[in-house]
Amino acid sequence: MHTPWNDLWSRVEAALVRERAAAVDFRHDLHRHPELSRQEHRTTARLAEALADLPVRIRRGKDGLGLIVDAGPDAPTRVCLRADIDALALDEQSGVAFPSEHPGVMHACGHDVHTSVVLAATRALVTGAPEVPLRFLFQPAEEATPGGSIDLIAAGAVEGVSHVLTVHCDPTRPLGHVGLQAGALTAAVDVFEVTLRGNGGHGARPHETQDLVLVGCEAVQALYHGLDRGVDARKPLVISVGVFRAGRSSANVIPAEVFFSGTIRTTDREVRDAVPAMLERVLGGIAAIWQVKYELVLTRGAPAVVNDPAIVEALRQACTDVVGAGNIEPTGLPSMGGEDFAWYLDHVPGALLRLGTGLGAPLHSTRFAADDGAIDVGARILANAALRLSRTGSASQ
Repeated sequence: MHTPWNDLWSRVEAALVRERAAAVDFRHDLHRHPELSRQEHRTTARLAEALADLPVRIRRGKDGLGLIVDAGPDAPTRVCLRADIDALALDEQSGVAFPSEHPGVMHACGHDVHTSVVLAATRALVTGAPEVPLRFLFQPAEEATPGGSIDLIAAGAVEGVSHVLTVHCDPTRPLGHVGLQAGALTAAVDVFEVTLRGNGGHGARPHETQDLVLVGCEAVQALYHGLDRGVDARKPLVISVGVFRAGRSSANVIPAEVFFSGTIRTTDREVRDAVPAMLERVLGGIAAIWQVKYELVLTRGAPAVVNDPAIVEALRQACTDVVGAGNIEPTGLPSMGGEDFAWYLDHVPGALLRLGTGLGAPLHSTRFAADDGAIDVGARILANAALRLSRTGSASQ
């Protein structure tokens, strides 16, 4: 028999109040000690320490990084909350009072906030609702391709999970506001690497070479122009080259090898599946024209995040309880950014909430900063939604 909702939520709410200060302190500690993808040893240890006094069952992920935490009684299914714990290779210029102590590394995507949100929700749910079966994931390497979600899934993270929820910092929304809607939220992101090889030579005699710099430039332009002309114009496809390397030492030497790499992003599964053949066709055509050799390596990254409508409804009711219906805003057109939370959604239904962190510098900026108040807002929303879904398997009470 279910505990009455008001009693259950009031117990968890009281526990959340008790966790506020500790969650903020934990966030500040993580922010001072950021760790790059697949290097999150200290962060994992700090999380294990923060959970040591709770009656939970903890498993570590691959190479001891990240945690899978089960709470409550044994049950055939349990609702899951997920946080990502890694940082980015950037020099912090945010001006916060607790800056990174590690030059060249900072929490520029708000993962310190995400981790503290889920930690506060974990502690409040375990102490306030011990009868509810739940799982909590603290995932490494979200910023890597392929992401750390794949490693946690291989370790059993989604076995016996009915729903999975997460939040992501959103500096375009004020504190106390959230972005939420069903359907596609982010893009699938794949990484391509192209190496062109041919005859190099002296810059004074380009006719004796295959001028790989020229060929490389034409290949990039051909990809930019050719890929989007091969798909339905109503379906987004974004290609961006971020690395182009040619030559190493001398201005008068035409190199015999050129390398470039970039990303391809789309929210449409059919478009994504068509991209490999399109890449081969364009690159093969350029290589044939210039009589050079090419090598293509395509790494599949995270698929698109597609929010499940029923879970969005549970989050909507939770947000109404916590921030009020007037502060729930549609997310609008999907972001073409990637988020490896999507890998979980290949296994179980779930949803991602955009959490307002105060208007400021964008994500992945050296100036990014988030208001500590977002931790309590996010923890309250996730805890409320997890209880709703645990009780009924849907959004309704």
